[in-house]
Amino acid sequence: MSSIKHIQQEEKKTSELLLIVLLFGSIGAITWAIRGTAGWGGVDGTVIPGLMWGVLWYYLAYRKGIDARGIILWLGLGIALGGELGYGQYVSWIRGMFYVGNETIPIEPWLGYMWFFICGVGWAAPGGILLGWTLNNSVSTRIWIVRFLLLIILLVLLFAWPVVDWLGEILLKTNYGLLFPNIDMGIYTERLGKHLSRTVYTNTQNFAVVIWWVATLLVAIWQRDKTTVITGLILGIGFGLGFMQSALWTLGYGFASDYIDWWKMWELNAGFNLGILYVIILYWYISQVNREPQKETNSKTHNKIIESRNTLFLAFVGTLLIYFVGFEYFFWTGLALSLFYLMAMSLTIIGNSDSDIIIEKRKSTLLIYSLFFLIFLLFHGASERLGIILNLYSLDEVAQYSWPVERIWLFVPVAIIITSVAIFKIIKVLRSSAQNEIKISIQSYWIIDLMALIGFIGVLTIWPAKISVFYAFFLMLAIFSFNRLEHRFNINRLYKNDI
Repeated sequence: MSSIKHIQQEEKKTSELLLIVLLFGSIGAITWAIRGTAGWGGVDGTVIPGLMWGVLWYYLAYRKGIDARGIILWLGLGIALGGELGYGQYVSWIRGMFYVGNETIPIEPWLGYMWFFICGVGWAAPGGILLGWTLNNSVSTRIWIVRFLLLIILLVLLFAWPVVDWLGEILLKTNYGLLFPNIDMGIYTERLGKHLSRTVYTNTQNFAVVIWWVATLLVAIWQRDKTTVITGLILGIGFGLGFMQSALWTLGYGFASDYIDWWKMWELNAGFNLGILYVIILYWYISQVNREPQKETNSKTHNKIIESRNTLFLAFVGTLLIYFVGFEYFFWTGLALSLFYLMAMSLTIIGNSDSDIIIEKRKSTLLIYSLFFLIFLLFHGASERLGIILNLYSLDEVAQYSWPVERIWLFVPVAIIITSVAIFKIIKVLRSSAQNEIKISIQSYWIIDLMALIGFIGVLTIWPAKISVFYAFFLMLAIFSFNRLEHRFNINRLYKNDI
């Protein structure tokens, strides 16, 4: 009888795992495709799938008795950094075409696949590293300082364009064909032209971020930070392979283009792949939490100092990252979003002598801001296509992320409502003194509402493209799997209460 019961339990675990894979993969497919749609840039668009995975991560952990309120924002910002990396020219490389000026010359397709892998590693690796840091945040001040320096180096590689140009000039002198294909033909001259300039810059940046990833993993090994090593390896190598695989859809260019958007198929596939990787890490994380109980300390004064330090560090780093989300495409709005976050986080330590209160206020504030940030960015990008559908302006008027007056008037009322609700919720948390009043959670029906909103915005932003049927399909799978999971969680809870 015991063996039969064990088999049944294993079957339930496997069934639950498959449902979570379906949930994360389906939501990942929709949001990653939204990321690549007009209305969003590189980094700000990639925040959306990251934040939504963070919401699902938090909720599933919550249903298993684990508090993960603080993880949403960092998961979103971590994966978003990869949005600054380019990869467009690799599409022609895997088809054997290398552009030079107005002509093409042959290239071995395997070089294109190799660079898709490198780009995939560079895209997801920062997210894996930041996720590891978030999960393992009870560390010394020295380790926090090292992490901060590593983050600054990464931001320089991603956003300090003159530095990347300088590195490219140095790497060109190596005359290395794997870094710069066909360099032996002498085509990388002083006047590179559009295509070769893009190749030098993109390959240099992708390569530099991968080197940063390797160096950061070595630092984590030296610091005995197993969590960051595991999350960094799974997301880095996993998405390198997943990104390379999903790029195969672009080989369909030229076939049935009236019915299939091959680029969108690639994005849907890539988002599904990355969602699976987050499920793997989620399950590992839950097993570690269940195996290692929370450590307690007797020094309240020491705890307050530590938690104040942690809060200020998270406030400063988060402000920096949120600023870089918007500085390229919506500078002043991005600056306002980052300052809003800085103020909200800083206020969580003012007037609080109890470290437990600081922790609770910090986590609840992070949860509120994360949801606000996700919904704000969803409507911010969607306003572009909504105005076109309503005939308020043409596509040309909003090209290159422009904001005509009509788009501003369309978005501002929504922004005011979203921001007002977030401010009201955060003030309520900050003014509370009892832990049961500070600690907030997301209800299951909110998750359903959020998924429905994402599905609607996804279809809106590509309307009237036929590919929208896939958005509806993945939304159906996401809601189906979420409802089945909710049913399982409720049954398990009733069963435990009966016992």
